[in-house]
Amino acid sequence: MPYRRLPTTDKARQRAIDTAINIATKKTSSELAFSKSTLDELHNINSLFQNVFKQYKFDIKIQADKNKDYKASLETAKMYVSHFIQVLFLTNERGEINGGIKFYGELENFNGKVPVLNSEEEILKWGKVIIEGEQKRIQNGGSAIYNPSIALVKIKVENFKDTAIFQNNLKRNTQRSQQKMKELRKSANDFISRLWTEIEDNIQTGPPKIKRQLSQEYGIVYVFRRKEKKHLQSEELQQDLLFKFG
Repeated sequence: MPYRRLPTTDKARQRAIDTAINIATKKTSSELAFSKSTLDELHNINSLFQNVFKQYKFDIKIQADKNKDYKASLETAKMYVSHFIQVLFLTNERGEINGGIKFYGELENFNGKVPVLNSEEEILKWGKVIIEGEQKRIQNGGSAIYNPSIALVKIKVENFKDTAIFQNNLKRNTQRSQQKMKELRKSANDFISRLWTEIEDNIQTGPPKIKRQLSQEYGIVYVFRRKEKKHLQSEELQQDLLFKFG
C-alpha cells in the first residue's frame, strides 16, 4: 500500500496548508472532510507559520547585510591596532620611546612581533592593551606616538566593538528565529498529519484509488513503491501521482 509523505521543506508545509485552506473555501462545512474546529486550527497555524517564517527570513537577511559592515570595521580596527604596535616596536628599537614597552603588559614578551589579530576577541584584547598602555606611558611623562595616534586607534577599536555587539545581537536574533522555526516545523507536521488522518477517515467514497484521488485534492501526498508503481501504471493512474522509493 502507498504511504503518506509529510512535508520536508517549509515550502511544502505551506503548500499543504494552503491547499487545505483553498479547498475549504470551495465547500460547505457539511461537504468538507474535516471539522470546523480543525479549520480554525488550520487558519491559526497558517498565520503563525507565515509570521514566524517571515521573521526568520528577515533576521537572516539583515544579519547577512550588516555582516559587510562588521567585516569592514574588523579589518579597519585590525589595521590600526597592528600599525600602532609596529610603530611602537620600531620606536622602541630606535630608543625613541619614553618608558619602553613595560606599560603594555604582555606585549613586551613578543620581542618586536605583532600578536595574532585574526579574531574579534584578539583585536579587542590587544586594542585595549595598547590603549591603556599608551595612556599610562603618557601619564608617566612619555611622549605620545603618532601615525597612528592612540586617539585614532581608540576610535577605530570602539567603533568595531559597537559593530561587533550589534552583529552578535543580530546573530542571537537569527538563532532564536531558527529555534522557533525548528519547533514550528515539528508542530506544523504534527498538525498536517492529524489533518490528513481526519480527511482520510471522512472520505469513504468508492475504491482505494478514488479515495486517494479525493484525498489528494486536499493536499495529501502519497508515495508509491516500485511494485505499486508498476501496478498502478497498469491501471493508468496519473503519472504525476507516482514517486519512486529508493
